[in-house]
Amino acid sequence: MRGRSCALALSYDALPLPLPEGGEFATPFIMCIRPQSRYDRGGSMPVDFETIDEILNTAWREERQMLFEHEVYALIHASGAVRVPRTVFRGAGDSFSAGDLESVPGERAVLKIVSPDLAHKSDLGGVRFVSRDLDAINQVATEFEKVAKGANARLAGAVLCEYMPHDAASLGNELFVGIRAARAFGPIIAAGLGGVHTEYLASVTQKGKAVATALAEQTDGKRFFALFQRTMAYDILSGNARGYRRIIEDDTLIECFDAFIAMAHRYCDNERTGKPLIAELEVNPFALTDGHMVPLDGLCSLTSARATVPPRPIAKIGNLLKPKSMAIVGVSSRGMNMGRVILNNVLACGFDTSRLFVIKPDADMVDGVRCVPAIADLPEAVDLLVVAVAAPQVPGIADEVIDSGKAQSVILIPGGMGETEEGRGPEERLRQRIASVRSQRADGGPVFLGGNCLGVQSRPGKYDTMFIPADKLAKRWEFPARRTAVVSQSGAYVITRLSNLETLDPEFAISIGNQIDLTISDVVRYLDEHTDVEVFGIYVEGFRELDGLEMARAVRRAVSRGSDVIFYKAGRTASGRAATAGHTASIAGDYNVCEAALTSAGALVAETFKEFENLVQLAAHLHGRVFTGRRIGAVSNAGYEVVGMADATVGPNHQVAFGELRYTDQAELRTILQRYQLDRLVNLTNPLDLTPMAGDAAHEEVLRLMLECPNIDAVVASFVPLTPAMKTTPEEIGDASSLAHRLPKLFAESSKPLVVAIDSGSLYDPLARAIRTGGVPVFRSADSAVRALGRYLCHRARE
Repeated sequence: MRGRSCALALSYDALPLPLPEGGEFATPFIMCIRPQSRYDRGGSMPVDFETIDEILNTAWREERQMLFEHEVYALIHASGAVRVPRTVFRGAGDSFSAGDLESVPGERAVLKIVSPDLAHKSDLGGVRFVSRDLDAINQVATEFEKVAKGANARLAGAVLCEYMPHDAASLGNELFVGIRAARAFGPIIAAGLGGVHTEYLASVTQKGKAVATALAEQTDGKRFFALFQRTMAYDILSGNARGYRRIIEDDTLIECFDAFIAMAHRYCDNERTGKPLIAELEVNPFALTDGHMVPLDGLCSLTSARATVPPRPIAKIGNLLKPKSMAIVGVSSRGMNMGRVILNNVLACGFDTSRLFVIKPDADMVDGVRCVPAIADLPEAVDLLVVAVAAPQVPGIADEVIDSGKAQSVILIPGGMGETEEGRGPEERLRQRIASVRSQRADGGPVFLGGNCLGVQSRPGKYDTMFIPADKLAKRWEFPARRTAVVSQSGAYVITRLSNLETLDPEFAISIGNQIDLTISDVVRYLDEHTDVEVFGIYVEGFRELDGLEMARAVRRAVSRGSDVIFYKAGRTASGRAATAGHTASIAGDYNVCEAALTSAGALVAETFKEFENLVQLAAHLHGRVFTGRRIGAVSNAGYEVVGMADATVGPNHQVAFGELRYTDQAELRTILQRYQLDRLVNLTNPLDLTPMAGDAAHEEVLRLMLECPNIDAVVASFVPLTPAMKTTPEEIGDASSLAHRLPKLFAESSKPLVVAIDSGSLYDPLARAIRTGGVPVFRSADSAVRALGRYLCHRARE
């Protein structure tokens, strides 16, 4: 019946089907009762875990990975969440009796096929609406044998369900609620409009408006209800949308959500070893009638706990990021191969050469660095070993590292491991070897970063393994490091962000690669707990088993300590979602779950690469500023920019406003404009169009007034630099009176956020670079500056 617009059955009671050794489904005696609802009992009903355990265990003993539909209804009834009507089940070959018919009220009923092999019964003729005629009902039940045979499916029997007239075609009369065990994030819950509308609305509506999604760990019934209130589903169900009336009470929804979350905690948790887990449980739809939620179709799939790897000794990430000693494998003495580029980069960073070694059996020295024949011959156990060899050599080197105990941490540069059929075998063997040493050695053995890893730039550690020549990417280590870390699964993403944000100057830039051992959450957790990093820029393509949940926990801890976390999740296309979402609850696919989890944890989740860059730039430059609200002041010398900035104050993830200038502010502004003979050209408003006639000094004075105005919390300084009135060319910006010098000085004198927008071509890149070098965030269009600042202000306003 899934996705069908029709009157549907209301089902409840059938004990799980025992499966004898012969493999045939038995026909148990079924007591059919009408259960009390929570309304009959005068309040919320606790979840009957004992009954649910029995249902799941029986199916698991029968080696079934799916519950039958009537078992799903029995499970939902045991949750205490909703009112569930009556059903009667009869096994294959057994007939329904007059007593069975009497127990199901109404002039009509619904008869459904029961098979462990059929999920979409209606498509195969396995759902029939029948009159109260016992012979006709048994005739249809007999016809189900042909349905099962035609689908090559086993027939368990048929279930007779109470019929309820229901207008499924009307938007807003149906709701779906589901839980599942997400591979990366563990137990989750999702809810939205149900029935035929679910998938379509999820695909076409603004994010968060069709479906509410949350980690069970991060929510409860009331908090999830608050999230659900933001959806169009709630607008319709509550009667807030025009033309609709309220059809369900808030308390009813909260009780349902509470029950589903309780089941998610108990049955979707990977720590439930040796017992069946709920992989996915969904009701789609719940019919909303007479103030009640009534399940009309249900699905529950089962799985077992996934194998977990032993925890990594993450304290050794300190050896990796701040090594006192280092060795490199794969350095050529004849040419500039990858290993030698890394060696030269490390030397250029000023690493102590007395504790730097090259593993090379046929040489004594390479570029002034001592060589040793093998890892086992190192004179000390080094903090960090960098492996820059071909992928087939990696498992042997890893064995040598583990057996010799001569390295605390390892960076695996080579690609090709785990990315091709040929490379998956060696990677899996390496994973198994690392896992075995975790349990065998008290210290857990060395930690491995990578493979397919560009490596690390660590200013505190005085090294750079990213094999990018200095003339391709300036390190700028002569400038002070910002308390910022860029952590990325992709090495190319790291270096392109460093190239685009040339004055970012992070303390750490870390490429994670394939996460053979260390995961991205391990690194974030270590940086948060053991360094002074206060801004994280994180790029992830995929998480290891349950590492998304660990990432959400790490982000929550970092944010609680005052850090900013900017996050970008790749891999969210429609085809990617289709590969994940087998059923309606899986509309909360990997990306939606990730976005919900990280947002709830306090991260700023970027939609695009450019937004990621903009937000990282803002966080790195503005983290220590004073944030008092969402009112901005804006100054430009071009009318189109003023209009564009006004349009950009409201977006999907932000809403800011222009602060009102007080009478005293307007008087002072008038005096400034008179001083520069601009008073007849400029209106005393915010945003302020200063016109192209204003020079550098006028801009500075007006911006200072904006920064000092108590009704303004942050300021955008935007200008088109082509005007003759301003000193903006490469030749002019050396003048101390240019805004290239004035703006950094103004930024340093104020505690408020100040950002700059320069909408122009490459001729004015030196101007933008000079202002950025002075510590001020610079954008190349006024609207993007306001959008980014608006989102960051709204994020900081949550604190």
